[in-house]
Amino acid sequence: MTRPPRNSPEYEQSSLPKLELRESGPRQEVLTGQLERITFNNPENGFLIGRLRVEGSGEEATVRGVLPGLLEGERVKLWGEWEDHPTYGPQFKAHTLVILDPNTLEGMAKYLELNIEGIGPTLAKRIVKTFGLETFALIDKEPERLLEVPKLSRKVLDNIAANWGGLRAKRDILVFLHSVGISALFADRIFTAYGLASVETVKDNPYRLAMEVQGIGFRTADQIARNLGFALDAPPRIEAGVLHTLDEAGQEGHTGLPLGLLVATAGRLLEVAPQPVADAAERLRAGGLLALEEMDSEATDSALAQRRRMRRAEEAIAGHLERIAAGEAFTRFKEIAATVTEMERSSGLYLSPAQRTAVEEVLQHKILIITGGPGTGKTTIIRFILGLVAGSLPSVVLAAPTGKAAKRMGEATGQPSSTIHRLLEAGPRGFGRTAERQLETELVIIDESSMIDTVLMAALLEAIPDHARLVLVGDVDQLPSVGPGRVLGDLIESGRLPVARLEQIFRQSRESRITANAHAIRRGELPDLTRPEGETLTDFYFMEEDDPARIVDRMRGLLLERIPQRFGLDPKTQVQVLSPMHRGLTGAQNLNRMLQEWLNPSGPEITLGEQPYRVGDKVMQTRNDYEKEVFNGDMGEITGFDAGRGELLLDFDGREVRLERKGLDTLTLGYAITVHKSQGSEYPAVVLPLTTHHAIMLQRNLLYTAITRGKNLVVILGTRKALAMAVNNSRPVVRHTGLRTRLGVLAPFPADKPVEIG
Repeated sequence: MTRPPRNSPEYEQSSLPKLELRESGPRQEVLTGQLERITFNNPENGFLIGRLRVEGSGEEATVRGVLPGLLEGERVKLWGEWEDHPTYGPQFKAHTLVILDPNTLEGMAKYLELNIEGIGPTLAKRIVKTFGLETFALIDKEPERLLEVPKLSRKVLDNIAANWGGLRAKRDILVFLHSVGISALFADRIFTAYGLASVETVKDNPYRLAMEVQGIGFRTADQIARNLGFALDAPPRIEAGVLHTLDEAGQEGHTGLPLGLLVATAGRLLEVAPQPVADAAERLRAGGLLALEEMDSEATDSALAQRRRMRRAEEAIAGHLERIAAGEAFTRFKEIAATVTEMERSSGLYLSPAQRTAVEEVLQHKILIITGGPGTGKTTIIRFILGLVAGSLPSVVLAAPTGKAAKRMGEATGQPSSTIHRLLEAGPRGFGRTAERQLETELVIIDESSMIDTVLMAALLEAIPDHARLVLVGDVDQLPSVGPGRVLGDLIESGRLPVARLEQIFRQSRESRITANAHAIRRGELPDLTRPEGETLTDFYFMEEDDPARIVDRMRGLLLERIPQRFGLDPKTQVQVLSPMHRGLTGAQNLNRMLQEWLNPSGPEITLGEQPYRVGDKVMQTRNDYEKEVFNGDMGEITGFDAGRGELLLDFDGREVRLERKGLDTLTLGYAITVHKSQGSEYPAVVLPLTTHHAIMLQRNLLYTAITRGKNLVVILGTRKALAMAVNNSRPVVRHTGLRTRLGVLAPFPADKPVEIG
């Protein structure tokens, strides 16, 4: 690249990166100055808060925005607008930046001091005193002349040259990356990943970015490739599009796609004919990035295309189930029926015929699935089994997918229970419990099994020893797991495992309108929406309202007045707002903002981007953090800030967790969450907005799941039409998986023969 003279307008326009971060607003203003200090910087998303000494006035101003890669001492030009922060006063919200060379001797000296290793404040001043405003041009063209500076050694010169080259190279690389449409944030991440090879890497195959750089997906990489002149039918583009289509399918719960569907879907995305896509899939298979396997010999084009990781996980589930079922149990039981009868007499707990069959199956089989809706006695069976084996099995472990479900299981049984992640000793490097170091137990009982996705189930089964028994308890009518797969449904439908189905609702549960209405919905019937007469309280209410804005307003009255006054429940800690969707007036995102203002309007706060977090806020973890043992979906509360350490203090179920400020992007407000995120949890009260604006999500199993999250109170705000749409939409969302077929090739797993103990 031929550069214009330094410090000329042409140099500023052509050689320095003007990084467009977002479209400018109508009141765009410009600030130029030196970044004196950075008060906050999140390298993961590029968000920065700093103090800028403004040229012309000499005053300092607070600037903030997504401004990655900036260093203290750099001179910048910023485009943006002024905002008045309620706590911190006027701030300049920057959208666009240009990095400039310092234009004063003081600024040059500070830049050298802060950015070149080996240059302290004294040496920096001597350098700029010797060469003046030509200092940077001289270091570019004639670095040897630095030896003219008093007391500057050859060793220091070599160090300066090495560091200076890296800084200038990075700047030129950022110019190129911006020129092909890469934002400042991603340009910085690309340079971090590839260094001086960034330009070559991007030019050769920009689709690598989608697989190797955090936050860059196929669409961003594709736009970069188009800017570089890649053709629509370029093989790297089609291969990347096929893998992207599979990854998108995983986000929707599939573990793979039938080859014909994959080719058609990827073809529409890429705007190319089917044959090049099919050819690309074959190349990916040959290269080991894609697995193709026939699932149904009678169907045409039935091969299931999967990422290797998903195929390995499904194969592992089938293989481990076969291994556990065939393993010899350390303890066998004799006279099973008599043993159960004796336990009923001694405990005073008498089982229904279906419950009794389930208990007997546990004693007879190595693996059993117990499924049923609310009030059908699943917890009673678990308690009975634990009492029955207490004198026979020396080690029993209880676990569930979420912290809330594990805690509830422990309270119901009186025995220790943990999350599956903690049971498997999850850590930054994976699980501590594996095939090489299996669990030391003879019985594993897992509750809320419908929530377990394919990858987690494979890890769980790998850690269970051959001799152990496994009981999976869950409600197959609930929503399937958030992650890929429908493991519990596939296991049941395979016909290879014994299944105890519980249908009977017991007397105490029959008195609950929540339970009665949940089972009506499960059967495809409309729930009973009648209101009790007079002041009689019930546990299920329907409030008719079709306007989303009025629903939000009525929700405020419910949370601040009616529910606390009539039911004595704390709206922040005992009431959970659920929504079918993220977006919209009655979506979880907007409701969280409203609920924060209603329930926790003031107090010490910290801001990440546009979202303030306050002491006392209810929050939810959105990613697994194995080091801190906080997992996706865990709910907590912000209890304070440690300003000295720059940490956030949180309480997760009575356990204090410290989180660095940059880790705030793993949290979201938890006052309102989606129904999908509520799986495995139970709340004293649930408030659910339900309108036709949620039409795309109105399904029977979603409504069923939402209602069964409420223990003492469920309030639905919405329309009868939306309710009927959900109840009548029983078509399950198809999840393409290979697990049921993989299980189908196995023989039915055998039962133990009843023999005498020891």
